[in-house]
Formats: sequence, structure tokens, C-alpha cells
Amino acid sequence: MPLVLSFSVIVLSLMTFLASFPFLVQQTPTSESRQMSGASSRTRWLVVRSLGGSWYLNGQPMSAAVLSRQLDLSEDTPDELVLLPSSARPVSAVVSDLAWLRRQSSIPVSLQGVPEVMAP
Repeated sequence: MPLVLSFSVIVLSLMTFLASFPFLVQQTPTSESRQMSGASSRTRWLVVRSLGGSWYLNGQPMSAAVLSRQLDLSEDTPDELVLLPSSARPVSAVVSDLAWLRRQSSIPVSLQGVPEVMAP
């Protein structure tokens, strides 16, 4: 019985951690989001490009045409766009995605990749 109880506690703890993980990842540190003056915060939009070629703006799926209009016509434009490409996309595709984003808007675009795990 103690084995079942300890196993249940481990499983519940792990499930709670996994359920809260997306919320922990979404929160950005305040030091990153502040400008050098420290008075106002910078706004960043996250643009994700999936392996299949789908675009996502701040978690919302959209076509390339809608994304282009959103970047061009938005009243509350961000200070920066951050491109988060799928790690499985070829480098040439990521380069063309970055170039396409830079052509769509005058908003500065930066590239942020997910660090790969190195095997020992």
C-alpha cells in the first residue's frame, strides 16, 4: 500500500507540473521586456512558422495573407517581431521566412531558435 501511495503522489506531482508548464513558459521576465530607459515596456509579437508551413501570430493560426495585413494595418504595432521557426524546418526555409517577414513590415524582426539538446 505505501508503494501505491508514493507512486500516486509522484504521478500527481508530475501531472501538475506538466499542466502548469505552458503558463511558466509564456511568462517573460520583466527585465527582458523593458526598454533601456526602464520607463515603458517593449511589446513583442511572436510569429511561429510550423514544419508544415503554417503561420501563427501570438498563438493564433493565420494564413500568410492575413498575417501580412495584420502587420501592415495594425494600430498597436509592436516594437519587435520574434520569429520562432520549427526546429525541423530547413535553414533555407527559415531564411526565406525571415526575409518575407522583413518585407511585410518595417517592424524589426529577430530570429529566436530553440537550443538543441546535445547528446553526450
